[in-house]
Amino acid sequence: MDIAQLRCFISIAQTLNFTEAAKQNGMTQPGISHHINELEKQLEARLFIRTNRNVELTNSGKEFLPYALDIVQTAEKAAFRVKQAESGALGHVSVSAVSTSSAIVSRCLAEFYKKHPKIFVDISFTSGNAQILAINENKYDFHFVLLDYIPAGKTFDYIVTHEDQLCLILPKGHPMAGQPLDFSKLKDEPFITFDEAEGPALYAQIMNICKYYNYTPQIVNRYDRAESVLLSVGAGLGISIIPKAISSVFYSDDVAFVPITGVDTHRTYVIAWHNNLHNPSAQLFLEVVKELFHKEPSQSPHKA
Repeated sequence: MDIAQLRCFISIAQTLNFTEAAKQNGMTQPGISHHINELEKQLEARLFIRTNRNVELTNSGKEFLPYALDIVQTAEKAAFRVKQAESGALGHVSVSAVSTSSAIVSRCLAEFYKKHPKIFVDISFTSGNAQILAINENKYDFHFVLLDYIPAGKTFDYIVTHEDQLCLILPKGHPMAGQPLDFSKLKDEPFITFDEAEGPALYAQIMNICKYYNYTPQIVNRYDRAESVLLSVGAGLGISIIPKAISSVFYSDDVAFVPITGVDTHRTYVIAWHNNLHNPSAQLFLEVVKELFHKEPSQSPHKA
């Protein structure tokens, strides 16, 4: 199989339309059909069920799709790295971050590029379980993440970068906006929250706040991304509890933030790295981080 075949397969899997996939790849429909036929021969499996009206992925096609995506993404990243090396790049640093650390990531990058403009930094934004998996798989040099996500033990070192609080958000113009917090007046409001499976720690913290105030949220929707929660509240679909730092990252002019008092809403963010850090470019990045925060690294186990 080759990359062209995989790109064709991915396009069809995403559009479920051979004609549209052919346009996306600058090919004729017979040409893209040929690529898929050849790919199916090599895999000895049927990837699509095709009728005059519909295109559907087979079970084998569904199984193959994530691997095809990974292969194409890896090939594209490899080609890009080679181009960078040819253009004079002297190294590479990989970073994984949660969106609520965006401002800190930007600050670190700005300072790092002042000193090392020829070293490329690759940033991937993840959340919830994806961030935990990224840490456990040791795919990145650094993780800008919640302290709670760092595994206990002596594998990772970290520096605290900033603190945040959870707060109540309401649609702009809501009667409770600008008023003291009173959950009893919100008992019938539709509540939008984070997906428990995607972010169990955040979901548990939100539910603990509700329990403290003897408030039973009327949950109408769950999202795996903070920006989806923010946009839904801004559209007037309900209320929510989210990290305050979201307001500095995503569009928040349509929502009002209400502080929550009397209960723990605290969240601690860190930059963490594997204590067996061999990448010379990553060592330079770490030096910049230490200078920025003027702190000695802490080591797991930690207190959340």
